Amino acid sequence: MNYSDASIGASTIAPFLSLEDVRKTYPGVVALDGFSLEVRPGEVIGLVGENGAGKSTLMKILGGVTTPDTGTITVDGVAHDGLTVEASIGSGIAFVHQELNLFENLDVAANIFFG
Repeated sequence: MNYSDASIGASTIAPFLSLEDVRKTYPGVVALDGFSLEVRPGEVIGLVGENGAGKSTLMKILGGVTTPDTGTITVDGVAHDGLTVEASIGSGIAFVHQELNLFENLDVAANIFFG
């Protein structure tokens, strides 16, 4: 199978996670506006962008820490206006929060898995 065959097959698999037209604002700042994304089983997604691009806001929405102002998050075919932390974890969504305050007495692995 060549690469083009794999990409054709992957697009026919239903996404287990999708975000549609997600918007999040804070006083005086539009963090996300009309953001949409689909993630299918086996895909690896890289999230990159400049400071202020909305990366942390997106991760907080996916992690259930923050609720979007508008938009839909669909996980395993179930649509949500927003996720709770418990619902996010229960759906298999996990991420390591950006934290500059590390525990100096713990090694790297312990700092990553703390909490």
